This record gives sequence, structure tokens and C-alpha cells, in this order.
Amino acid sequence: MSRTALLASATETAIEAGTFASRPQVRAIIYARVSSDPRQQLRSVSQQIDECKTECQRRGWTIVEIIPENDRSASRYAVKDRPKYRRLIEKLCSGDVDVLVTWESSRAQRDLEAYVKLRKIAEENGVQWCYKGRLYDLSRTDDRFTTGLDALLDERESSVTRDRILRDMRQHAAKGGAHGPTVYGYRRLYDPNTKVFVAQEIREDQAAIVREAARRVASGEALNAIVNDFNKRQIPTRGGAKRWRTNQVAQMVRTAAYIGKRTHHGKIIADAVWPAILDEETYYTCVQILGDPRRRTSRDGKVKHLLSGIARCGGCGGPMRRHASTQGQTRKAHYICIDCFRCSMRQHRLDDYITAVVCERLARPDAADLLGDDTRAEDAKAAMAEAAEKRARLDEFYDAAATGELSAAALARIESQLLPQIEAAEKRAKELRVPAVLREVIRPDIADYWPTLDITQQREVIRTLMEIRVAKTGRTGRKLDVGRVEIKWKHMQSSDE
Repeated sequence: MSRTALLASATETAIEAGTFASRPQVRAIIYARVSSDPRQQLRSVSQQIDECKTECQRRGWTIVEIIPENDRSASRYAVKDRPKYRRLIEKLCSGDVDVLVTWESSRAQRDLEAYVKLRKIAEENGVQWCYKGRLYDLSRTDDRFTTGLDALLDERESSVTRDRILRDMRQHAAKGGAHGPTVYGYRRLYDPNTKVFVAQEIREDQAAIVREAARRVASGEALNAIVNDFNKRQIPTRGGAKRWRTNQVAQMVRTAAYIGKRTHHGKIIADAVWPAILDEETYYTCVQILGDPRRRTSRDGKVKHLLSGIARCGGCGGPMRRHASTQGQTRKAHYICIDCFRCSMRQHRLDDYITAVVCERLARPDAADLLGDDTRAEDAKAAMAEAAEKRARLDEFYDAAATGELSAAALARIESQLLPQIEAAEKRAKELRVPAVLREVIRPDIADYWPTLDITQQREVIRTLMEIRVAKTGRTGRKLDVGRVEIKWKHMQSSDE
């Protein structure tokens, strides 16, 4: 027998022969705990309680309370609160308990700091600790050493388990395996006998919603409009609710799993083992649109006027905004330069003219040339992927700074390097990318189709195709002076205009 075991045995004999054993009634409290244990490798809470009750009966102790706690980790990495453990500590401090009974030491904690707190409380309140059939008096040096050594080993076992799990998760991720909750649009298949994951396949009813949302976001439609439509149609969310929120749609269309990619800490690390739902061009377009820090809320559902901010003053170059005024009994709306206030044009006249010009251009036989070639699309996709990857890296550094793992000075240096690279990649992608909505509007019947577009989509088409400048004039006539409107097409194919 080892020296430690001899000391422990001698200690227990002395305790049971002394004052503690001579008490007329020893009040015991049983605490049983188990973490998530789907494979039943540990004893269940009920099994622990049965063994602890047997021990109390053997020693003649009176059980004053039994405290079970399911699905709660006691390690230093635990994130869930332990309300039943708090109840245990309250009872130990109350003076109504003489001995704490657990199945083993790790049931109370797997954290050395928590052990020290428990030991102090037990010592101050005259509470002893019994586990694995052994009784410990925590006011005695040898028992503090033995229980402390057990606590240290418990913490080490917890850390080793965590390291192994994290290593397995990284390897699983690198192979493209599925992890975490099932993503909306997919279903998982498991072996009926072993319950082991077999495959992840597309769930077509949900995948259709993913494709629709991504297509509409990529085409410039407002998130509010999409959400309102989904809610009106009572489309169930991932959790089964029938109320969508804008952040749900935004997060959904930026999930890399939909292009068949596996992520780890927000970074794409491997091709996934499941099929893609979205094409990469649509996905990265959504990422760019929704991730642009310069994107204003007014562009997402609140903009009401077709050319506000798009049309520019031909004199000073300032943006033109809508301004409404009342003349007699008539209320009139104009676009007016908000910098010099010397250039204006009736809103409905300019809107109608630009709409007619755009529809005429998109109905031409050569309108498809506006989309550019495949090389341009591939370059845009690569630039969007680069921007998304670097922004995910930056988000990781922000998280590290928030938890104190990274200093503010280090974060500032990283920002100074990554932010310009992100902005450059996003700018390059924006210059190369042809908005998805443009693919939908190149059609012979565009004049009939145009009114069905959301106003944000109409603005995106106009912004993509042209620059508009309105020359100054001394007065506003009853008819549109086309000569005052200068249109500069952004595509060489349209330079004949």
C-alpha cells in the first residue's frame, strides 16, 4: 500500500474514533451531478444517488437533502450556470449539515479554484466530505492534501478531455465534416443502429427559401421587404416559428455552408462533405452587400425616391435630394441640389425620363453585353472571397480583444493592416461585379417588368448603368428639357448614347 493510502486510512480511522463519529445524529447531504453524457460512459445521477444513500445507511447517517444536477459541467471551461450547486453551498453554510456525500470528488468540481472555495466553506462550517467510501476532515493537513491532489487530477482530466475534443473537432472540420446544429436547408442522416453521422443532404423545401432569399438580397432587394413577404406567406423559420427577422435572413445568406464550405471560427478551411445550395457568385454578392460598413439603413427599406442621391448637380457636383413644396393649392416635388441649391428639376419628369431611357437600353438585343465576360465575373468572385476571409479574421481579433487575449495596441496594429486590404478588395469586387438584378432585367418586356421591382432594385440598376447630372437653369418649365440631363454610361458597350 502506498504512503498516501496509508495516511488516508489512518486519518479515516482517527476521525471515526473521535468526536465526529460519536455524535448522536450525523446529518448528511448528497450531491450528484453529471455532464452531458449521450453514450452513458459515466454513472447517471440516479446511480450516484443510490450509491451515496447506501454509504449513508452503512454509516448510520441521516440524509437531510438530496441535490441532483443534470447536464451541468463542473470544469473550468463550463459556460452553463450550476443553480443546484449554489443550493449545495447555501446548505453547507447554513450549519444544518455535518457531511457532504458525493460519488467521487469530480462530481463536486473539476476546477481547482472551485475546490479551494469548497474546502474553505467546509472547514469554516465543520462539514466533512465523503466520497468513494472514504471520509475526509478538511481541517486536517493530510486530508486537505489528499482531496487537493484528487481535485488537481480531476482538473487535469477535464483539460485533457477538452484538448482531445478540440483536436478532434479541428480534424473533423479540416475534413469538411458537419458540426453543430443542422443548418436550415439541410437534413442529417444517422446510422439507425450506432447513431453515427452518415451524411448531410439537401432538404429541398427549405433550400428553396434559402435560394430565394439569397437571390433577392443579391439583386438589391431590401431585407425588410423580404422578411415581410416571408411572414405574410407564413414560411416557417429554422425553429418552426412563422416570424422571420431581418437579422435571420442576413445571417442565413452569409452562411458559407450553403456553398459547400466548412468553416472554423468564421474562416473557411475546407470543402464540405455536403452538396451546395447556392452558387458562389450569389453567396459572395450577399456577403459584400450586407458586410459593407458603408451600407446605410436608408438603403434597406426606407428609401422612397428613385433618384435621390443618385442624380448630381451639373454645376457643383453635389447630390440632389427630393424636396416638396406647396404652391397655392398644388404640392410639387423637385430634386434639388443640397449643396448649392441652384439646380432643381421636377421629380416625376426626371424619374419618368430616366426610367424610359433605362428600359429602352435593357430591351435592346445587345443588352447582354452589359454583363461583361466570364473572366470579369471570376475576378469579382475572387475579390469578394478575399474580402470576406479577411473580415472574418478581423472579427476573430475583435473577439480576442474583447476577452483580454489581445491588447488594444496589438488590435490597432492589426486593424491598420487588415482594414485597408479589406477596403481595397471590396472596392475591386464592386468595380468588377455586375449586380445580380441586372441579369433579371435584361429582357424584351422590361417596360412591363420594371414596375414589379423593389425601388432599391431599380436604384441599383440605375446606379450600375449610369451617372446622371442635371444642368442648372433659371426657371422650371412645364416640360422636361432633355438637354439639361447628361447621362454618362458606365459600360463601353453603351458609349454610343
